Amino acid sequence: YAAVSASRVPVVAAVSGPCVGGGCTLALRCDFRIADATARFGVPPAKLGLVYPADSTQLLVATAGAGAFLAWPRRAYAATAVGERRTLILPDGSHALLNTDTRVGWRFDDERDFWIERGEATLLVREAAKPFRLNSDPIDARLGAGKFNLRLEQESAQLLVLAGRAAAVYRGTLARTLAAGNALVVGGAGAQVSHFSPAAIAAATAWERGEIVFNGMRLDRALAEFNRYLPEKIVLQDADLAPTRLGGSFRIADPDGFLQALQQGFDIGHRQQGNQIRLFRRRAA
Repeated sequence: YAAVSASRVPVVAAVSGPCVGGGCTLALRCDFRIADATARFGVPPAKLGLVYPADSTQLLVATAGAGAFLAWPRRAYAATAVGERRTLILPDGSHALLNTDTRVGWRFDDERDFWIERGEATLLVREAAKPFRLNSDPIDARLGAGKFNLRLEQESAQLLVLAGRAAAVYRGTLARTLAAGNALVVGGAGAQVSHFSPAAIAAATAWERGEIVFNGMRLDRALAEFNRYLPEKIVLQDADLAPTRLGGSFRIADPDGFLQALQQGFDIGHRQQGNQIRLFRRRAA
């Protein structure tokens, strides 16, 4: 331990699986700790009523906080940047596919708890004895084995069941059991259960394939979809373009192809202005 603490170069602890007792102390003495989703930290002597060494206890409290003994294991987190997508393997073998600008957390000890704080994620849940609890504001759900998609927006949310069943609750008041093809949709008018057609499901999950699908979507709404993935936003210079209806699929990584399609199909031009791309109606020469 002393050699790690006295090292003149930064020491990194890479943690996978259980990290307890002396291993936990060694990780605490490193300058950085990087843990994967299977990492579990613990202090077994505390469960046996034994006193942990004073210097190690002080280091644990300084690093993790005074409540570390009571709160361990803490919630783990992962996030994606704008335009990034990422797949997580959770401790029980379930998978979480994170869309752009998404933050999630999880804690798998006595229960299987998963939180979506912002953004969108698709969950592939494995069968297990413990329930899989999905938590968010405003939708909470208990998920069976299957595939589920939760998307959070500023004023709305949507839980879509792609396979399996979910028992969903809207802010503790509206309980619904959802089968495959159904979604709990929350908006300004409250919450309702909607049935999704195969085409609507394909459009809702197109991001998993790196695509955006527009089935007669208004241009203003289509821009909001594309802008989720772009650091430089596309905006309307001419407001009368907003009702233009779009169809087709576009690659998320190819906004230039989308802009070219607007120009060729609708004679809508674009120009760079600062950190925005502005759309305008091209005038006849």
